Amino acid sequence: MRSIDRYGYVFARVMLAAIFLLTGYDKLFDVGDAAGDIAHVGLPLPTLLAVVAGLVELVCGAVLALCRSTAWAAAGLLVCLVPVTVLMENPLSADADFGTSIGFLKNLAVMGGLLMVVLAEHSAAGRSRCRRS
Repeated sequence: MRSIDRYGYVFARVMLAAIFLLTGYDKLFDVGDAAGDIAHVGLPLPTLLAVVAGLVELVCGAVLALCRSTAWAAAGLLVCLVPVTVLMENPLSADADFGTSIGFLKNLAVMGGLLMVVLAEHSAAGRSRCRRS
């Protein structure tokens, strides 16, 4: 495997993980704000959900960046991002604006990146990329 392929893949995963590291830290640092956003969409136990979401984002983001069980980390982030996108970035909601539509599309793009990591890690080439990093 060429160096550009190996290190490019690692760099791409780190870039993808960066948003989850930052948002996970932010949710845990300011649980009240995150819980308020969650309560706004009507979900129960907003504080607990904010802490769990923050931990998932921080842990899975770190695992994704460090190349350990990256398919599982990407899948975990993907599973968490789907309901967040539907509930909190829904461009069809009554109070949706242009920013909501951009957030929705951004989340779709991130979900596409996570799906690519899952698929790459389940192929023979994907598994060897991580072991050599």
